[in-house]
Amino acid sequence: MKKALIIVQNNQSTTRKYGEEIAAFLLNRGLSTELVPINSFEPKNLENTDYLLLSGWRNDSNGEWESFVKKLPSLNGIKTALFTTYKFLGSGIFRKMKKYLRDKAEDPEIALKSRDGSLSIDDKLALNEFIK
Repeated sequence: MKKALIIVQNNQSTTRKYGEEIAAFLLNRGLSTELVPINSFEPKNLENTDYLLLSGWRNDSNGEWESFVKKLPSLNGIKTALFTTYKFLGSGIFRKMKKYLRDKAEDPEIALKSRDGSLSIDDKLALNEFIK
């Protein structure tokens, strides 16, 4: 069974809800899923991981995310995606996330965003393509 690891940058209710919705969707598609807060992540969480989904940061806490990425081992062979929730989405968040990840992984294949933490139909279609 393929495994998806979803790392949530914070426990803000909207971000966590979005991560949980992604996990439930992927579980429903036959994947094993694990949702881990960024501050509880350990490299062993990546064992047997096929898909890694990383949540984005809030402007006031991006230092935590940057430090987390620096500690990540190489993600070669693990398909990577980004996701974030927002009230007002700055257009550069995914560009910044990709910049920090570029030495760890290939370009993330998808970037999902939600205002209220719900998966849209477009998100579901993108996730279906991501796990093919």
